[in-house]
Amino acid sequence: MALYKTLFIAASIAAATLAPFSGAAQAQGATILVVDNARIIRDSVGGKDMSAKINAIGQAMQNELAGEATALDAERQSLETRTQNMTREAVAADPQLRAQAEAFARKAQAFQVKRQRASQELSQTEQAALNNFGVALDPVLQQIVDERGADLLLERSVVAFASPEVDVTDLVIQRLDATVPAINVTRVRLPDQQEAPATIQ
Repeated sequence: MALYKTLFIAASIAAATLAPFSGAAQAQGATILVVDNARIIRDSVGGKDMSAKINAIGQAMQNELAGEATALDAERQSLETRTQNMTREAVAADPQLRAQAEAFARKAQAFQVKRQRASQELSQTEQAALNNFGVALDPVLQQIVDERGADLLLERSVVAFASPEVDVTDLVIQRLDATVPAINVTRVRLPDQQEAPATIQ
């Protein structure tokens, strides 16, 4: 995805020095096009497919944690009920109650680690999916850049104004829909987890 990355990096730098443009978008002899990357992800068939799969993986992660979270909450409420009229010293003086409280604290800490790991996995899963989307998008962008003889392709979010003639977002979505109806999204698992990766095709 060299073009995808290079053009958008160059866009963020070039946009700071370019004046608003229109028509053929000639600025200092350069032919410039604009594309709305967020809208491509939001409105394209492949982008919608990718987002749905990421959401499904996120929901699966929540479901995996839900049972343990419910059990911990019930145990916490039970402990609070038993100790609500007791001082810390009184709890510490009761070996059975102290052991239960310490065990709960260990389980709660372990669960917090699991939840943080799930959050990291989802973030990495999303980033990997976006990378896959970029790979699929790259040849479409390259084709349009070549056809238009463009020197720069700017991300819409860094442009103050662009006339409709230079915004090729709709064309990009149209061509992407024709060639990329789906994006491979694989759940990323951190190294200390043993489960096999779950892939949604």
